[in-house]
Amino acid sequence: MSEKVGKDQKKRLNLMLGINVYRRIEDLRIETDKSSVTDVIRRSLAVYDFLLSRRKEGARIFVEDEDGKQELVIL
Repeated sequence: MSEKVGKDQKKRLNLMLGINVYRRIEDLRIETDKSSVTDVIRRSLAVYDFLLSRRKEGARIFVEDEDGKQELVIL
């Protein structure tokens, strides 16, 4: 039987990360003015989820620089 999970319920995770990964997350926290590492991870997951769902729908994801040069993003 699956457990019903309400929107306000939370689940604690304990992660073991390499120091370089942790430092990068902390750098992103500062760069994006987020209040916590959790906020960075939550936002990162939302972006990754969006990109994967669009790819499943057949979309191709590109990054375009100031000069109009496009690069295909491989997930």
